Amino acid sequence: MTEVQEELKQYQWKKGDNFGEVVDVASDDGEFVNFTNGQRIFKSVLSEFLDPVVSGNLPFPPTSLQSKVAQPVVQIEQPKQVDDKGAPSIMGAMILKMSKKNVVNVPIQINLNIPTPTLYAMLGEGMEEEDLNDEITEVALSQIKIDKLQEYIKLSVTDFLSEYYS
Repeated sequence: MTEVQEELKQYQWKKGDNFGEVVDVASDDGEFVNFTNGQRIFKSVLSEFLDPVVSGNLPFPPTSLQSKVAQPVVQIEQPKQVDDKGAPSIMGAMILKMSKKNVVNVPIQINLNIPTPTLYAMLGEGMEEEDLNDEITEVALSQIKIDKLQEYIKLSVTDFLSEYYS
C-alpha cells in the first residue's frame, strides 16, 4: 500500500470550493499533503475531500465539463474589498465569505426622467405600446451614469446598514 501511495501524484477534489479541480502532489510531510499550486490538506482528512487520479482516469468529469448550478435570474456580482495595493483586504475577504448565504433586499429608488402619462398617450397613438416602452426604457437607462449610481447605492446601503444593525 505504501508503494501505491508513493506512485499517486494527482488528486481530484470531490468536496468543497475546489470541486473537480485536479491537483499535483508536491510533497507529503506526514501531517500534510502539499500540492504544487500552494494548497495543502491534513493527511488525516485527505480521503474525505479528494480522490486519487489513477492512470490518468479522473474520478469526476473535469471542472470545465461540469454543469453549472442553476443561478437566480438576476446575478449580482459580489463586490471585492480592496486595499491600496489592489489585493483583497483580509477583512473584506472574510466578510465576503461569511456573508454569502445572508442575502437581504436593500430598497433603492432611482429617479429618472420619463414622459408624463399625457405625453405617453400622445406618443402611443403613433407607436405600438411595446416599442414605445422599449424606447422610454432606453432613454431612461441612458440617463444612468455608473459613478453617480455607485455613489447613490453606497449611500443607500450605508443607510440600510445603519437601520439593519441597530
